[in-house]
Amino acid sequence: MNTEVIKKIAKGLNDINCTWGIGGSVLLNNYNLVDKPNDIDIVVKAKDANSIKNFMDTIGDAVHLPSKEPFKTEAFFGYIVDGVMVEFLGDFKIDLGNGKLYEFILDEKSITDCKLIDNVKVNFTSLEDWLVAYIVMGDPKKRVNLIEEYFINNKVKNINLLERNIDQNLTKEIKTKIKNSIRKFN
Repeated sequence: MNTEVIKKIAKGLNDINCTWGIGGSVLLNNYNLVDKPNDIDIVVKAKDANSIKNFMDTIGDAVHLPSKEPFKTEAFFGYIVDGVMVEFLGDFKIDLGNGKLYEFILDEKSITDCKLIDNVKVNFTSLEDWLVAYIVMGDPKKRVNLIEEYFINNKVKNINLLERNIDQNLTKEIKTKIKNSIRKFN
């Protein structure tokens, strides 16, 4: 994990006073579930995208990131900061077809961990929410089992975050997978 880049970005995002949290492989690395994150994924609110871009323009180089189906993320943009790829997902959504839409719920409940790096607060989104995100994405990087094993061995701290995703407009199959995961942890 590139702590200097994370610290630099975190300071700026905190100064903007936007809602944000690190997810993806850096989050998994924080739990020792993956060794070397390739990039930094940061979930944000789409309404904050312009303020974030204005800040990021001062520390990095913008990279065009084309949005691909089935992703419907409202503000998807990236930067290279000190050689590290940083991807921002503003209102992260995935079209599941047939009128079904997954949305990563980013609120005060979903920021479950904060670390201080040289007195700079770094927000992390919940492992529970990323379990759901990986289930929804069809687990392309084989991370669902890693997270489930972690929860089996270490307990789920935020079962309510898993449960609230069941109330989303998801397919029956995805809801069943989430419920099955919850059963494994009890």
